[in-house]
Formats: sequence, structure tokens, C-alpha cells
Amino acid sequence: MVLASMQNEKIKMLKKLMADKSLVFFDNPKLVYEAYTAGHNILYLIKKEGYVGKTDYGGEVVEVTENVFKTFSSTINSQGLIGVVKLKEQPLSKPKGNFLVLDSLQDPGNVGTLLRSALGANFLDVYLLDSVKISNEKVVRSSMGSIFKLRMYQTTKEEFVEEFKKWNYPLLVCDMNGENIFASKFSGVVGVAVGNEGNGISSKIKALSTKIVKIPMQNNLESLNAGVSGSIVMFLVNNQNKN
Repeated sequence: MVLASMQNEKIKMLKKLMADKSLVFFDNPKLVYEAYTAGHNILYLIKKEGYVGKTDYGGEVVEVTENVFKTFSSTINSQGLIGVVKLKEQPLSKPKGNFLVLDSLQDPGNVGTLLRSALGANFLDVYLLDSVKISNEKVVRSSMGSIFKLRMYQTTKEEFVEEFKKWNYPLLVCDMNGENIFASKFSGVVGVAVGNEGNGISSKIKALSTKIVKIPMQNNLESLNAGVSGSIVMFLVNNQNKN
């Protein structure tokens, strides 16, 4: 049955779920597939009338008219399938290699950029401390699917500090008062911490650092965007680890 009314009980329930933001609405068949193969729970599949692609991901299929579908779609040229997904939670655990720590980052675009860079620089464990939710639609979109290929941990600073003390790994903190990153040497497992867009790194995370580094600036530029600076540091560390 194709649902055509916004007053339908199923449609009203899905709209409430969308407003709640505890679930992710993936408006892209590729992202739905990647979420499914990564083991996340597909609860519903909102299918536009006439869509003929794959829908056997375990969730309930809800077929709707184009007008109803548009109220759920976040893109101009949707391909006709939206997955309603509950992301699985990772219990806080020790990283298996280089790792990224996001200290109270709130800008979804910055977080998405850093997740993409983390994947590209082989920083496969990401700890989001009191930061924007992984399920944020803008984080998902700007990460370009990276969230399905990383081990991500959403936690508090307090919980992270307690766990980190058991690991005995070096942690680099990005700060303009640090030493030149280009003159620094790294080997083995290394963590990189990026601070809040406005306030920088917190005192709790700074206290864990083994080295404070900066990216030297020219032409009186004071600092870089958090997503850019964190990305540069991760790629520099990864390049040294390979040498």
C-alpha cells in the first residue's frame, strides 16, 4: 500500500522519529547499504513510489507518494530511498592504532571533515568527547560515509580520561603555543587531540598531552579552522609512521 496522507499514523510516527534526532535518516541508497553492511540497525526504509532499487535490509518498508517523500528528504535530487537507522554504540575501548580525540567540537561540518581525514590518514579510532552527536545529519553528510569505516566512541571527557590513563600512549595537542609540528618526530601509536572551535583544548585533555604542537603560520594568520588543522597533523603523523 502506498501511503499518501501526512495524517497517516505511520507517517506521523516517522515524523516524530525524525524530529527526535536519536535516529539517522540516510537519504541515499549507498549510505543505507553501507550502514547495513557495517552492522547498524535499519529500522525503516521510506521508499518513494516507483523506486525499484534494493530494499532488503531488514527494516520495515514504507512506500509513500512523492509529496509525502519530499517531507522526509534532505536532498534536492533524492534517489528515492531513505533508511531510518539506529547506529550501534561502541563500548569505550583501547585504540588499535593511531587515534583522534575530539574535545567538545560542536560544528558538524568540522567533525565530518575530521572523520574523512581520519579515515584517509589511517586514524581509525575516534573519540568524541562531549561533542556533537555522530547521528547528526550534517555530520553524516559531511563525513561522506567515513562513519561506517571508523571505530567511533561517543563519551564524556571524564570517562575518556579514566580510560586513557590505562593506555600509555602519547597524545599530541594542537595549540598555537606548541612546538613546530614540522620539526617534531613521531613513531608508534599516536593520538591527536583537537579542541573546541571557540575555546580550544580543555584543561582536562591538555593535562594528558605528551607534546603540544602547532602549525606555523605566515602573513600574521593566527590560526586555522579546527577541521583543517587537525587534518594536517594527522596526515603528518601518518606519513612519519610509514617512514
